[in-house]
Amino acid sequence: MFILSSCSNTPTQTIKEETKEKDVKVSYISQNNQAFKTIKKKGSSIAIITQVELGKSLKNAMASGGPENAISFCNLDAMRITDSIAKAENVIVKRLAKKNRNVANKMDDFESKIYKQYVMEYLDKKPLKAKVAVNQNSNPVYYKPILTNNMCLTCHGTPGSTMTNELNDKIKELYPDDKAINFEDGQPRGMWAITFANVNVNPKLAQ
Repeated sequence: MFILSSCSNTPTQTIKEETKEKDVKVSYISQNNQAFKTIKKKGSSIAIITQVELGKSLKNAMASGGPENAISFCNLDAMRITDSIAKAENVIVKRLAKKNRNVANKMDDFESKIYKQYVMEYLDKKPLKAKVAVNQNSNPVYYKPILTNNMCLTCHGTPGSTMTNELNDKIKELYPDDKAINFEDGQPRGMWAITFANVNVNPKLAQ
């Protein structure tokens, strides 16, 4: 039962370098369990809503001022949009990355281990499916990989190739510690993490 309590290296080298983490235990809810199905459905809906809102705003920024304007939008407004949806849905919404642009999206050791599993599945050419893990507070967290597409390469590709050097300079100006470049189409760039902080899971459901 579900209990409610209220890329300059080769692509493979680049991804493998992102997956170092401490040995932490991650417990998942079985995909056959009703709790998994409930959280997956709600988490997927929230991720889609957030992605649509961010994508729509990003396209408008691109149309009005090109990639440089889109980068400024991300710097100023992307987190605000994410936080507003999280507040409306009473969850915590994060877009996590090992090679992050905004340090607020940095992964901890627990999240890194989950991301490593996605990377290994990607390298083994396995389908990347949503996962529901249980965090240290017994809250279920919906995870889903974020895959790079051609549009992403405008700002996350290779400087001088799929992204301009001028844009890379602008990114460095706004994000001096930026790591989110040199990706290729189809690679996992990070993952959604949607935490249901008002929900507690019976530990027996997690394996």
